[in-house]
Amino acid sequence: MDSQRSLRKIQRVQRAGVTRAAGQRRPVGFALLLVAITVVGVTLIIFARGSYRAAAVSSPKVNLPGSPGDHFHNAFGIYLCDKFIEPLSDAGPDTTGIHSHADGLIHIHPYLQSSSGGNAQMGKFFEMVGLEATGQKVVLPAGSTEKKKTWQSGKDTCNVGDKAKKKTEKGQWVLLEYPPQAGPETVPTVHKEGFDGLSIRTDGQAWTMAFLPASQVDSVASKRKGDLLPPSMEELKNPSDQLEPDGSGAPGSGDQGVVPPVTGESVPAPTKPPTDAAPTDAAPSTAAPTEKAPATSAAG
Repeated sequence: MDSQRSLRKIQRVQRAGVTRAAGQRRPVGFALLLVAITVVGVTLIIFARGSYRAAAVSSPKVNLPGSPGDHFHNAFGIYLCDKFIEPLSDAGPDTTGIHSHADGLIHIHPYLQSSSGGNAQMGKFFEMVGLEATGQKVVLPAGSTEKKKTWQSGKDTCNVGDKAKKKTEKGQWVLLEYPPQAGPETVPTVHKEGFDGLSIRTDGQAWTMAFLPASQVDSVASKRKGDLLPPSMEELKNPSDQLEPDGSGAPGSGDQGVVPPVTGESVPAPTKPPTDAAPTDAAPSTAAPTEKAPATSAAG
């Protein structure tokens, strides 16, 4: 009787579709879950390490005492309706290594990790020259020779067409990004917002912040091309300042190379004793005679 009952139980199980015999491999779902978690964890660790290493070596590299990094130059200009305004100058002592000499160039030789690599952004330069810039509004610094300081997209206007008819059109801000070695036929990348977050990626780039009649914005890249390259393109070909091999500034250049930060950011200590530091190692003064901007002829 017992054997017959056991046989009937086996038959019922078989009819229900359960055919696993004793010793057969059990489902591996749990094991697969553990493997998946392990793989994801290892992948995240590798990605994090790779990102850190990439950030540490990405350009522009930071200039540290005894370890000179990159020294880039980019051309920069501001175009209002129909002409470029005079170059901007630093609003105070250089504290990050991204600044200007009132020569229409952005000088990029970061002193801090927070201004190097992917952190070397246009916003650092804007802060240095006292420029407020977004896709909607640009406020020129107090030191600008332009009488009108604030220009807003969709509010302020440009003269268009025949001057005799005195037609005006509301304008819009764009930031044109040109690659290195740009020329008359180079088509720029047009940015309409997020100006301060754009990265300075390499040496020899050019940037034009342009306030244009709104009807021209969509076609500015294809129609104007290199026509809106900054006037400082010639200066970009042969910058007047270069860092020495040890990372120090070229004599008389106004670029001081590696300097101790004043923002409180931690960096390795200088290799020379403090008693060897010369007064000229301090951050450069923005009042140097060579940095005085010429008289402006740009339109307000």
